[in-house]
Amino acid sequence: MKITLSSYDPKWPLDFELEKKELSGVIGDLDPLIEHIGSTSIRGLSAKPILDIMIGIREESLLDTVASRMAQGAFVYLPIYNEQLPFRRFLIGLKTVNIEFPSVLTKENFIEIPHGERKSHIHVVPINSDWWNDHLLFRDFLRNSVVDRQLYEKVKQELSLKNWENGNEYASAKTSCIQSILEKARREKTK
Repeated sequence: MKITLSSYDPKWPLDFELEKKELSGVIGDLDPLIEHIGSTSIRGLSAKPILDIMIGIREESLLDTVASRMAQGAFVYLPIYNEQLPFRRFLIGLKTVNIEFPSVLTKENFIEIPHGERKSHIHVVPINSDWWNDHLLFRDFLRNSVVDRQLYEKVKQELSLKNWENGNEYASAKTSCIQSILEKARREKTK
C-alpha cells in the first residue's frame, strides 16, 4: 500500500475540536483529557488526513470501559493490539457511520478499514504513562522546532514513496527518526 500524505490543512484543528466534542459526549463523565497529537496537530507538517487523538484516563482500570463505550456508533475498537500494548486501547473513528464494519475487530473477524474511511485514530492511555508524556512532548517539540519538523517531514516524504504492507509497517519505519527527535526533546526539557 502507498501512504498518501496531504499538505497541512488548517481545518484539522477544527476537525479535532468536533471529534473531541463527540468523544466527550460518550465518555465525558469519566473526566478524560483529550489531546490532538500526531502530524495533523502540527502546523505546517504534511500528514495522512486522519486525526490522531489521545485520550488520557486517570486509572488504567478504565481502559476497557472507555473502549466498550466507544465501540458503538462511529468508532471501531481493535483489541488485537492489546497484547502488544496492554496499557493502550486503540480505536478507529469512521467518516461514515452507516458503512458496515464490525464495532470490534478481532483476529477472527479482522478486516482492514481503508484509510479513506478513517476519520481518526484514537489511543486511550493512562495520563501517568510514558506513552502519554512522550506523545505530548514530541508534539510540542515539533510545534516549536522548525529544524526538527523539517527533518521529520523529509523522512515522512521519503517513506511515502515506498510500498508498504500496511500502515503499521510505515509507522515502524519512522521509529528511529521519532526516537532521535524525542531524545533531543527530552534533553531540551531538562535544560
